[in-house]
Amino acid sequence: MSDPGPYDDRVGREFPGGSYTLEPWRAWLVADTLLDDPTDDTPHPVLAWMGGVAGMGMTWDDLFAWFDASADDGPMFGEHSTTLHQPLEAGATYVVSGRIVSVQRKVGKRAGAFDIVGYELDLHHGGDLVARCYNSLVFPRRDAA
Repeated sequence: MSDPGPYDDRVGREFPGGSYTLEPWRAWLVADTLLDDPTDDTPHPVLAWMGGVAGMGMTWDDLFAWFDASADDGPMFGEHSTTLHQPLEAGATYVVSGRIVSVQRKVGKRAGAFDIVGYELDLHHGGDLVARCYNSLVFPRRDAA
């Protein structure tokens, strides 16, 4: 059995949450930027992540502070996956919720110690889960062994 990590108590912590309206102009602009079809009625799936982040109810600095880090520490974006349970809809307002789902301390020969923090952002519409985005952040821990 391994010793608990310094941030294990953050697993399960909920984001304040909020809402996000997927404006049709934004769906058009994102599709055009990604060389997708801006006239397609179904917004690009990346908007699930963008809506989740916009509606999570806190800033990146707030999230970094939960793990005693700041942008100056050089946190990095890790993994990402989006599961769409329904297509996104332009003009719809989504209720956003989210939580920390994992924290893992690792030590690399060259990188030294770092923490990988996994979190999920959910988009709901009309009470239904529309999308879940899993993401991870990597926090370098230069002073940890």
